[in-house]
Amino acid sequence: MSESTSERDGSREPSLPTTPFHVLGIAFLLAGFALALYQGLQEFALVPRVSWITWTHIHFVTVGAFTQLLFGTLPRLTARRLGVESPSRRYERASFLGLNAALLAAWYGRAFGEPLWFDVGLATLWLLTLALLVVLLATVRRAGCARDPTIGFYLLSPLVYLIGLTFAFGLFSHAWDLPGGWYGLREGHVHANAWGFLGLAAIGTLYDVFPRLVDLDADVGVDRLRRYSFPLFAVGILPLAFGPVLGMGRTVTAAGLLLYAVGYLLYVASLVRAYRAGTPNGTALWVLVAQAWILGPAGFAPFILFGVPLGIPDAWIETGALHFFFLGWALPVALAGALLYVGSREGPTDGAGYGGHPLVPDGGVPSVVGAPTVLAWNVAVLLIGVGFFYQDQAWSASLHAVGYAVVLAVWGYYLARIAGRWRTARAVAATA
Repeated sequence: MSESTSERDGSREPSLPTTPFHVLGIAFLLAGFALALYQGLQEFALVPRVSWITWTHIHFVTVGAFTQLLFGTLPRLTARRLGVESPSRRYERASFLGLNAALLAAWYGRAFGEPLWFDVGLATLWLLTLALLVVLLATVRRAGCARDPTIGFYLLSPLVYLIGLTFAFGLFSHAWDLPGGWYGLREGHVHANAWGFLGLAAIGTLYDVFPRLVDLDADVGVDRLRRYSFPLFAVGILPLAFGPVLGMGRTVTAAGLLLYAVGYLLYVASLVRAYRAGTPNGTALWVLVAQAWILGPAGFAPFILFGVPLGIPDAWIETGALHFFFLGWALPVALAGALLYVGSREGPTDGAGYGGHPLVPDGGVPSVVGAPTVLAWNVAVLLIGVGFFYQDQAWSASLHAVGYAVVLAVWGYYLARIAGRWRTARAVAATA
């Protein structure tokens, strides 16, 4: 089955219902903004230094906001695409409560040096991710068939997340003797969680959503590129995750990176085709440009894997590259996803999603940013990343200052617009 029931019969899908996952996902974006602001002030010694700020503000966007959005959306998107009934509200409530209790326990254990709390939270999150995978598989089984690359992305995403979460046990609360050492374990954890869980789920969704963001009904080769790229992602992500842990960067990791990168280039080509063939808008442009940053760290990988000196400590390169991924890709995609979800609430409660997709709102695509803002944001991301590469230089503080000022200004403005659309949606619902 390659199309949902609504897509086959030409009907328009109703928007996804409001769930606590989405509300708390937006709250995590707000909390991440506050922590990023604190970190910016911390860089200039204007506030007391707190050791867990950097770790926390990144994870509040990735493990917090992004994970909330995926746990709340993936089961329903899978059911919609396959034309079967969505999971029960009881499962959603249990998953929501368990997920946030697990995140709280893991954060407390990591931030305050309590390994037991960290283990309990991480183990709970692992079991909930397994439950999510089982629910997705059960949905596919009810549909009878699933020869659909989008469903493949949705199934592969939590599977790889289980691997990344397993690696996390060895990063803080346990000392694992592995060929790749602690740094290899951390790299495998980042690859599995960022490029695997977050990346694959977002790629599978954007394959479907992005053409509708630019009001495009024609295929322009998207389905063909999706079919070609999925096997490359599926085969490439596993060596990307396990290569660093095994200490086999020049062989296993490099092979996985090559396969993943080729698949990703096919995926980006599909977005570019859709953007050029459709009606451009600020939201679509921001999402499109953000895709360049998911492979931003890959530009440095050959130098690290093959020991080519750059004159920059590897730890600094990893920090800068992580911020490229976090600020350049994850944050714009999460903010745009929250905006689209909130915007889709503004139409009638039984209305159809704009362009036939429940994530794209009725009445047109909201555009919070324009081309100048998109340019300013990405230049700011570059400045922050470069500032991490040259931490020993006095001018790196100036790069951070300018970069963080722009990022925080756009981030805060975007959140304000999301809040405004949320209030509008509540008023429409109350009137209806």
